[in-house]
Amino acid sequence: MADNKIEQLKKLLLEKYKTRVFFSSEAIKDYKSFSPGKRNDVLKLILKQAEKGALFKPDGNANRCEGQLHQFAKIKSKQLNLRIIYQPQLGPDDVVDMGIIAIGPRDDLEVYKMAIRRLADE
Repeated sequence: MADNKIEQLKKLLLEKYKTRVFFSSEAIKDYKSFSPGKRNDVLKLILKQAEKGALFKPDGNANRCEGQLHQFAKIKSKQLNLRIIYQPQLGPDDVVDMGIIAIGPRDDLEVYKMAIRRLADE
């Protein structure tokens, strides 16, 4: 069921917002660790970011991460206590790629630490 919702999101983003979303294997595990309601919230946050513009400002509406993650953007929701870390890139076909590497709690800097560890393990 979870994979079906992700596929539906991917199709919608490509058709409506010219955005492709990719989840790393670790980000898929993060996503599946949430309850079904929270999973829907994660997908809504990704959809909302694509709608506003997934590229870095001023070309889009993405906020750049700092330090080692300066090539990555963040989606954060205080209300949902979530952060999503992704790498935005404009492809040669003018489609924006969102490579999601980490989804986690808005708990200190935990999701950023997860993302840095994952990059180091590549």
